[in-house]
Amino acid sequence: MPAITEKERALIGKESAPRPAPYPVNEVMARFWCEMVEDANAIYFDDGCARGTWLQGKFAPPAMLFTWAMEPVWPEVEREDPLAQLRLEGCTATIAVNAVQVYLEPLRYGDTLTVTVQISEIGEEKTTRLGTGHFVSTLHTFRNQSGQAVGTHTFTLFMYRPHPPGGD
Repeated sequence: MPAITEKERALIGKESAPRPAPYPVNEVMARFWCEMVEDANAIYFDDGCARGTWLQGKFAPPAMLFTWAMEPVWPEVEREDPLAQLRLEGCTATIAVNAVQVYLEPLRYGDTLTVTVQISEIGEEKTTRLGTGHFVSTLHTFRNQSGQAVGTHTFTLFMYRPHPPGGD
């Protein structure tokens, strides 16, 4: 498998244009999410409870950060995606490896977010039991209506050429 090309290296750190999240941060979606994961933390919905904390008011569950940027499945909307521009020769399979979120500011109901994405790293060639390829990390940065960064989401994928059937 060839080394990473200059064209591929040029994609590293190139941030997309800000894309508005399809919906404001809202209690209805937060309630559905909390029901799904069985998170009964009153601080998300009980203003009296939340005012007694350093946050001084209700806020959306932090782990929902990436949820706010998810596009509806219909109608399909084209958007700039740096990963779509990445063509690692021979790498025909991709598997998710890791996701890490960093929360910088609480998300308040009514906040409107934008997200930018960039390829933050393309690792050198590696061979694993799945095949030979590269670990690729993307960085999503979320900003509120004031332009303040409220969180990041780093997502790592393994883009690889599978081993031939029956052998390595």
